[in-house]
Amino acid sequence: MKVVVIGAGFTGVQLARTLIAEGNNVVLMDNDPERVRLSRNKLDCTVVQTDGNSLKALEDAGVSSARALVALTEDDEVNMVVCALVAPSYKNLLKIARVRNDDYYASAIMGVDRMVHPDVAAASAICRAMSHGAVGNIVPIGGGFGIASIPVEAGSSMAGVPLWTLASFPEWRYLVAYVESGGEAFLPSGETVLSPGDRVGILSATADMPNLMKFAESESNAMPRRVAVFGAGHIGSLVVEKLLAERQTSFFGSLFGGARAGCEIAFVDGDERLCREASERFRDVRVLCGEITDTDFIREEGLGSFDLMVAASDNYERNLVIASYLKSQGVAKTIALTESSDFDDVARKLGVDVAVSMRDTVVDSIMSHLRGGGVTSVHTVCNGRFEIVECDVSPTAKVVGKALKDISRHGEYLLLLLRPAGGDVLAMPRGDTLIGAGDHVVLAMRAGDLEVVRLFGGKS
Repeated sequence: MKVVVIGAGFTGVQLARTLIAEGNNVVLMDNDPERVRLSRNKLDCTVVQTDGNSLKALEDAGVSSARALVALTEDDEVNMVVCALVAPSYKNLLKIARVRNDDYYASAIMGVDRMVHPDVAAASAICRAMSHGAVGNIVPIGGGFGIASIPVEAGSSMAGVPLWTLASFPEWRYLVAYVESGGEAFLPSGETVLSPGDRVGILSATADMPNLMKFAESESNAMPRRVAVFGAGHIGSLVVEKLLAERQTSFFGSLFGGARAGCEIAFVDGDERLCREASERFRDVRVLCGEITDTDFIREEGLGSFDLMVAASDNYERNLVIASYLKSQGVAKTIALTESSDFDDVARKLGVDVAVSMRDTVVDSIMSHLRGGGVTSVHTVCNGRFEIVECDVSPTAKVVGKALKDISRHGEYLLLLLRPAGGDVLAMPRGDTLIGAGDHVVLAMRAGDLEVVRLFGGKS
């Protein structure tokens, strides 16, 4: 598959690297000489120094033979113009634009097939983690399921015994999708033994997540009732907006114990202008203006007594420092918005409970559109070493008509969920479950393993 990527910034380079690792033909374009030079040194693909908003330049780059064009410059208008330029001549080309303007994102823009809003993607990821008490990152899966990344703690029922022996412990079904141990990540088997300090991704019905946290014996399992959001910029505002809009729905009902029962939301920022705007916009939210690392400010405002602190400013490094510092001041759980999953290990060592990667949420969203082979969703986990992939089984797939036990490949993939063709319920499969054409499956697999994608989705 050939993909033309416009913009060699952090996200453009990461997207190109991901596509290249899967064996795709990538052309990366940027008009900045330094970015072009660095990209050529980092990537095994064609890197062109030119303006992406020129139809001739795009055609010279081979857009006519490409399957997709992804516009990732820092300018929303340029990204949309690039898509509009090629739309009339290349109707079958998938055109994806990154936009940060809320009005653009909410509209149907001519020539753009898909829009990706980084701030919306990041805010959604933060809220998913909050909805289950910030115990770990939550990968959402349709049909009422999710995968929670949680630590195995000393004294946990999960520690020290083979996974197969745990099947009878809870009254609800779950699956361990992946394991991180000693700096390594792998797909488990029934004989896998977990140890304190390991981190596991556990698939469970969303309704059973509170039981999962108790079963794992994680600290501070109680859902947060006092939430502070640091950073009154766009992402922080989106998080607060989502909380206010959804806390009375079933999604946040468990988070806040019902309709606003005892719930407190606070906005914290040192910028007086942002605080003033937040006060005017969010009448029901307590806005605290001050230096969040100031000990006197923390004590006076009682920030150390909050159940959850979300650091969501546009200064990613400071988010980590603040989340760690507030944890040391008494905050029960912390979430930090980071630049990429490269900071996940740093976040854990600093005591931050959940790190949400801005770059990776955007790349995952784009890859969901690009993967092909019936793939409808992609979520990277374990610092990009594994993926949770949703796809539809092709009629030509090799697995059609076979039982799961006959197609299993230990260490290569795990089939976590299956919805039969024409059905509307996802369920955990058993060894004798037959795979049929048109079934919808959820897989845990090594990142970029196209052989597994082809096994279920046919040719990609």
